[in-house]
Amino acid sequence: MLETFQQAGITAQGHHDAVAFAPGTLQTGKGDYYGVFTPFSKAWHKQVTAEQLALRDTPSVQSPLAIDSDPLPALPTLDDEPLDGRLWPAGENAASDNLERFLRFRGRHYKDQRDFPKVRGTSELSPYLALGVISHRQCLQAVMSENGGHLADGDAGLTTWVNELIWRGFYQHVAVGFPQVCRYQPFQAHTKQLQWRDDDEGFAAWCEGRTGYPIVDAAMRQLVTTGWMHNRLRMITAMFLSKHLLIDWRRGEAFFMRHLVDGEFCANNGGRQWEASTGTDAAPYFRIFNPTTQSTRFDPGGEFIAQWLPELKTLPAKARHAPPQDMLNPIDYPAPIVDHKAARQRALDAFKALSK
Repeated sequence: MLETFQQAGITAQGHHDAVAFAPGTLQTGKGDYYGVFTPFSKAWHKQVTAEQLALRDTPSVQSPLAIDSDPLPALPTLDDEPLDGRLWPAGENAASDNLERFLRFRGRHYKDQRDFPKVRGTSELSPYLALGVISHRQCLQAVMSENGGHLADGDAGLTTWVNELIWRGFYQHVAVGFPQVCRYQPFQAHTKQLQWRDDDEGFAAWCEGRTGYPIVDAAMRQLVTTGWMHNRLRMITAMFLSKHLLIDWRRGEAFFMRHLVDGEFCANNGGRQWEASTGTDAAPYFRIFNPTTQSTRFDPGGEFIAQWLPELKTLPAKARHAPPQDMLNPIDYPAPIVDHKAARQRALDAFKALSK
């Protein structure tokens, strides 16, 4: 891009500030892009400098330009209802307030509470980071101020959150270093031959939160209603799609991207491929979350389920995770669309067939 400007006689300068290391500047000893997160993270901590994390002065307001703007084209009407603006207040002040509240009240508990969707244990900064409303520099500087100047050592909750910020950068490096992921292809080349199922009814049930697995359905309703989904639930729902239903992860990737207020290609693609066992650091293909087990572990009282599936609110807390049929008879809630044990075996067989 800069070369094009220069060839036209236009002076231009490029700046990369989305992550601490511009893609291509943090590589393995062989000069390759990292394809595994742990060594990438170790190299990040070893090589990051104070200069890379230093905050910059706020730019001054540009003087008005004597250029007439073209009229804006009419935007197409979207089928989806707009999100409630109160859920995600716009602006840098709102983002800064979120960061301050997180570090002051929840940051030190992040490691222990981040997996429980009913607990407000995450930073809720992902929409602001995705849109550039707040920067990784601001987040990391705030952590250092709270953690005695450290990023890799110190409070376990804060260092765990730093790790999540590094994951965000890792996926941006992957998108540049392994461009096939930007071309509708899996990171793991051998999984191109995986035989995904054409199941429009199953996909619609997943999208609409009527799979018969309460934790999956509650999470999908949270996504469509709020534009956001708790990270633990993103893993559960996306893995349910690719493993239980054996539906192509790319369909789920597109659905998430359409609805997520924090939708950002690199992180969304990386996450969905991780759950499908086609990506970097991918979950081994035989790791298949049992939605009911995940539900009882991370929503033990069924409170999150009751919030988003009010039809199950009258059931005993323990029954909300997998309601028995006799309890469902008077309730408008579907039976499971697939049996966990049978679906798990179907997924295992599909992945095993690749090695043959």
